[in-house]
Amino acid sequence: MREPSMLNPEIESLSYEEVVKRIHQPLIPEMLERVFGASDFYRRKLAAEGITEASALRECALSSLPFTDKAEVVADLLQNKPFGSLLAVPLERVRRVHRTSGYSGSPVYIAYTEADIANTVTAGARSFWCAGVRPSDIVVHCLNYCLWTGGLTDHLCLERTGACVVPYGVGNSRNLLRIIREIGATAISCTPSYLPKLEAILASDLGLQPRTLGLRKGLFGGEPGIQDPDTRRSIEETWGIEAIDANYGVSDVLSIFGSECPAREGLHFHGQGIIHVELIDPRRMRPLDMVQGATGELVCSTLLKEGQPLVRFRTGDVVQVVGTDRCDCGRHGFRFRVLGRSDDMLLVKGINVFPHSVAAILAGYRHALNGEYQIVIDCPPPYDRLRIEVEVLAGVDPAVAEHACEALEREIRERLEFTAKVERVAQGAIGEQGEKAHRIRNEYRSPTETG
Repeated sequence: MREPSMLNPEIESLSYEEVVKRIHQPLIPEMLERVFGASDFYRRKLAAEGITEASALRECALSSLPFTDKAEVVADLLQNKPFGSLLAVPLERVRRVHRTSGYSGSPVYIAYTEADIANTVTAGARSFWCAGVRPSDIVVHCLNYCLWTGGLTDHLCLERTGACVVPYGVGNSRNLLRIIREIGATAISCTPSYLPKLEAILASDLGLQPRTLGLRKGLFGGEPGIQDPDTRRSIEETWGIEAIDANYGVSDVLSIFGSECPAREGLHFHGQGIIHVELIDPRRMRPLDMVQGATGELVCSTLLKEGQPLVRFRTGDVVQVVGTDRCDCGRHGFRFRVLGRSDDMLLVKGINVFPHSVAAILAGYRHALNGEYQIVIDCPPPYDRLRIEVEVLAGVDPAVAEHACEALEREIRERLEFTAKVERVAQGAIGEQGEKAHRIRNEYRSPTETG
């Protein structure tokens, strides 16, 4: 019997336009009335727009309502601890609490009801199945289980595919390598930046190449870069695995709602019937059509979320629509790639620079550099150059490392069209990248901060 390519063909085979028309449009008015009636946060927010009755929302177009941004959500949570006035259900209906990072280190607590958990797992299972996870797989899951949604929630999504999941988490990497070999794991789920650390341990402690572990699939998420052909090729050649962009999501909205299929032509959207998405120009704050080539910030509205619903939430992720036609895998929803964070985008002499574009070039220097890097901000904008620290592989001849850094500077100037000052640091100097790698380090302090 042929294995199904989709978990839910009825919805996954529809175009996003059809999904919006048949499924989302009937749900949006219901969602808005429900949110208005249950969330003090949105009652105040909508009242400021002149909407004081739930019935008025029936005639409102979603695109006419104000955006919600992370800063105001964080401010509300700090003022109304622990879940904010955003909470739209009684506390006794909250079944699980996760945490995501906020501003200035302030934690954001995410409250899930039973239905919220079920919908999150539905979208996540679609994503992992699309990425090729099957019941025959043994997946070692190496994301943080300590409150972070990528740990337990993504574990449950993996299990829903029928796969066997090993809940390893982060830390004690040497033991992880031993377990992978002993149990015959077929796949690893982690951030791409974790692989160089494992490679170093394999080489220094065990004298082994990554290929000897026998892994067949790498399920990556939490960071950009895997869509770059050079980065992917480097991982696949080193590890002997299929490197898959399997895990895109926004913790505040939905743990996972994007992954690629074997065609590798962008991330498929998997939040049909659960979240409604829009694309906006983040500078002019105007909507963009969801057509091939469109580039903008992703805005999400949760259609079914009960605990902390969000209306027109600005994710901060800048994406490009790479396809809206039917894919070879049979799915017909839109496909996209993540370009970077709107708040991480740096303007260098008029050129928009995202950190992952540096990572894509760095992948070509694995003979001397291990792939770890940080962009160091040491002066006020506007920038005329960027300082970039890169980790040198242990044992590499200093002359080889110096030559690699000089070549890297030239390639950045030629391909990305800005000037970089590349500085070498020892392996491990940039620090442990347990969950998501921090690619920008701000060392500049304004006179008002230092005075």
